[in-house]
Amino acid sequence: MLRTLLCLLCFSLPALAAEEEGPPRLTPMEQADAMFQMAQRVQGTTAARAMQQIALRIAARAAGAEDLAIERRDLMEQRDAVSRDRAMDPAARRARLDALQTALTVNGDRLARGFPDWRSITAPEPVSLSEARSLLAEDEALISLHQGEEHLFIWLVARDRVIWHRVAITRPDAAELVATFRQNMGLTGTLRGATALKPQTSDAGLPAFNRPLAANLYVLLFGAFADEMAAYPHLRLVPDGAWLGLPFAALLTGYEDATAPYGPAMLREASWLIRQHALTVMPSVVSLRALPRREAASAGTLLAVGDPIFNGTASAMEVARAGGGAADVSALAPLPGTRREVTAIAGAFPDDARVLLGAEATEAAIRSADLSDRDVIVFATHGLIAGELQGLEEPALALTPPPEPSSADDGLLTVGEIAGLRLNAEWVVLSACNTAAGDGEGAEGLSGLARAFFAAGAESLLVSHWPVRDDAAARLTAAAFAELRAAPELRKAEAMRRAMLALMADETDASLAHPLAWAPFFVVGGGG
Repeated sequence: MLRTLLCLLCFSLPALAAEEEGPPRLTPMEQADAMFQMAQRVQGTTAARAMQQIALRIAARAAGAEDLAIERRDLMEQRDAVSRDRAMDPAARRARLDALQTALTVNGDRLARGFPDWRSITAPEPVSLSEARSLLAEDEALISLHQGEEHLFIWLVARDRVIWHRVAITRPDAAELVATFRQNMGLTGTLRGATALKPQTSDAGLPAFNRPLAANLYVLLFGAFADEMAAYPHLRLVPDGAWLGLPFAALLTGYEDATAPYGPAMLREASWLIRQHALTVMPSVVSLRALPRREAASAGTLLAVGDPIFNGTASAMEVARAGGGAADVSALAPLPGTRREVTAIAGAFPDDARVLLGAEATEAAIRSADLSDRDVIVFATHGLIAGELQGLEEPALALTPPPEPSSADDGLLTVGEIAGLRLNAEWVVLSACNTAAGDGEGAEGLSGLARAFFAAGAESLLVSHWPVRDDAAARLTAAAFAELRAAPELRKAEAMRRAMLALMADETDASLAHPLAWAPFFVVGGGG
């Protein structure tokens, strides 16, 4: 099956359209634009909707209506929580939903009196190709993927060109390809988080890596415009469906090293996509419009949280298998590397760095603090997916548990609690495991912790595809902030690209050359 999928050819939609009959006929560009906008209408995700709330807050702030925008966010979070609560009496749930809808209507009327354009921000029209081109910088391209039932539609949009095509691949087959690629990554080392695949170790002593699959996936997705794409060092990716789970940085742009023996030297020199392009993932194409680009500036204000006190030796899955009725955060294994990570990051913020470590890294401290003046917020800890701990019904970040857990502080900062925070952060770094995952099995990507931080007001995030190595994560994030301090004009994605390349080039530890070590993180958001 996989061999068949990887041999599929890309077909030009404009060429195919020429064979269709019946008026009216659209020009190839008109057809591309119509399909581009249609794809946006059916691609809405919870993360994309959360980003619209950020856009509303930014615009409402200028109109003196930010409190109303925050009230609307809180009401929508409550409505979503009630909708998901299947344990609630149906009649009571319906009554509560009706009451919340009434409150939302009143809120909308109040917003409209002082801010008439608010509806166009929260329920925006799709971005046209011409608008997308105008919103992009000269050195960047937008690549949007829309996975249909039978075909994958792909657009490359830049200021000077638009290219689009389709690939004959079904939705289930796309999911199989991404799952196979991830399974072939293997996992090893000290992990922050719940679970790990048992790595298939190669003769070189490294986890195996499927080079043909990495190269063929690159051709499948980008082969139709690979030459043109080379002109844009920054790519803004809008993946759809299963493609969000693909670590694009670890695709191979060539397979000229097919005869090279597998090992650290080959991995360090391989033609990874990240060598040529900085990568930013966006929840939607509308994210281009939603958030303004920030001007480059010197280091701002930081809140960094790390090295919570955990007294166990277990991963989240091991704690879950132990049973019990409530989440036992204290049984998690300590993460001493996060102290070094947070301390190193704080060094890039000489003017205003607030650091919470050990006994200070608590849920109560986060929820009681004024976070609205922090430009960057970093969490370096265990990230937990719903169901990984007994009693954990939604994703959470694990923090130092109190001596006597309560509903106000149980050591878990859940997505519901995160969404209620009031942030104005340019960047939130989630240096933890699986922070790009959804709310549970079968959930859409970026619907868990990422959605919650967007709802709270974060403009961009750094999230992870899989359980991260404690040592590698510390070096990646600290190096990225060091790059930004040295060159504030850099994009976040470019700072991460440089950090990844530096890590894989380190010859003191052979395992750092494997994408498992350097490729877990990716930047997601709409900012520059």
